[in-house]
Amino acid sequence: MVSWSRSTPWRQGYIVDSETLAQLGITISGDDQEKLIAVVATHDCDLAQLAAGEPVIELILGKVLADKLDGNYTHCKTARRLHLELTGTDQHLRCEFDASKRVQVPKEHEDPSKALVSYKPARVALMNGQERSIFQRWLAARYRRSSFPDEFDRRLRDSKVAERLAKLFKESGNHIPAVFFDVDRGIEKTRAGSTDLYELSILVLYKTDEDPETAEAAALTTAKAIEELFQNRCRTGEGQNWEWIELIEIDAISDEALTYGQSLNLTRWQADYVSLRSDPEQPIFDE
Repeated sequence: MVSWSRSTPWRQGYIVDSETLAQLGITISGDDQEKLIAVVATHDCDLAQLAAGEPVIELILGKVLADKLDGNYTHCKTARRLHLELTGTDQHLRCEFDASKRVQVPKEHEDPSKALVSYKPARVALMNGQERSIFQRWLAARYRRSSFPDEFDRRLRDSKVAERLAKLFKESGNHIPAVFFDVDRGIEKTRAGSTDLYELSILVLYKTDEDPETAEAAALTTAKAIEELFQNRCRTGEGQNWEWIELIEIDAISDEALTYGQSLNLTRWQADYVSLRSDPEQPIFDE
């Protein structure tokens, strides 16, 4: 039996291709096996430990996308699903990973074909530093995602604002890594009735690392669309009075301009429940 060593070539974020997964006994039915991939979630420090101390490696299953990335799932906008383009090699690979599809593979096994020590990482695509950082934040987001008052979430859903917000980010989401909400200026209040309004301020954050002018234009367009959305869904009557939620202000800001203090005081909005309501998850495995 081949032994796992501290000099293993495996690292967090490395890809396990469909052929290796099949040899490990991880398969799906039909033609989708060729699209199946996995990414190593286990941290490098644990990968370096011998099998006696850390016997298994956690993989998150995913698939290779034929189409472009969906902006709703880029940059950790949802803790359940991640769309990520791997650009660490000449061959770029667009991928989708599903946080609920986790498997554990032994480092060592009496049957060498069942142990990861018998295989080498796929070299067709790797994460660069920024992509690995996004992947790590996505892993952490499942356990520390943002939360808002239940009543505020209900009002977003019932007004259809949440569902329409998700649609706005489908195309522009690659330029917009985050949207921050400030609800009642961070003070938790109990609201009751349509005239007892939540006061909401929004910051639309755009990227500056690739094409800042295009990203800023996308953020401004999205901010205007969000403002119109709240105007249409949360204002009623002849006097156009606010109902349920009042949008106090909305602004677009670059990732270079967002201060550390702002990042601590604002809450990141994520569309997890929207994807479950309006875009049911497609299983990687046939149940």
